Amino acid sequence: MRKTFMTLSVAAALFAGQAVADQATLDNLIAAGVVLTEEQAAEIGAAEGQALLDAIATLVAASPEQAAAIVQAAVTANPGLSNSIQTVATQAAPSQADAIAAAASQGQAAAAAGGVSAGGGQGATTTSSAPSVGGGGSGSTSTASPN
Repeated sequence: MRKTFMTLSVAAALFAGQAVADQATLDNLIAAGVVLTEEQAAEIGAAEGQALLDAIATLVAASPEQAAAIVQAAVTANPGLSNSIQTVATQAAPSQADAIAAAASQGQAAAAAGGVSAGGGQGATTTSSAPSVGGGGSGSTSTASPN
């Protein structure tokens, strides 16, 4: 019974993590002031992997003047897809290639700092130490470094 519960818990956590990442992309786009239709917002919120890249490319193609903001927001939420996001965005708006490259770099920096693009912040991450086996743990709360 425990194995089944643990397996289900791990599976749920994996799927929940992807849903949070998709929501983070959508939240970053909104925070960056990117204008989205309800359909575009729903598509990006539900997309993952290649579907997310396709949705970003479609959004950039529809609004090339917003390409830099779109790329920075997407890379901040998905730093592991940075190169792919930059590639699909550049293909969708080749005239914006320099701005897209700069935005991808800014998005990576924001992701490394743990922030959200467009001036938003995710806030401080707190950690709490667990008591030691002997009961002498401090249990103090401190702000974690974003590095």
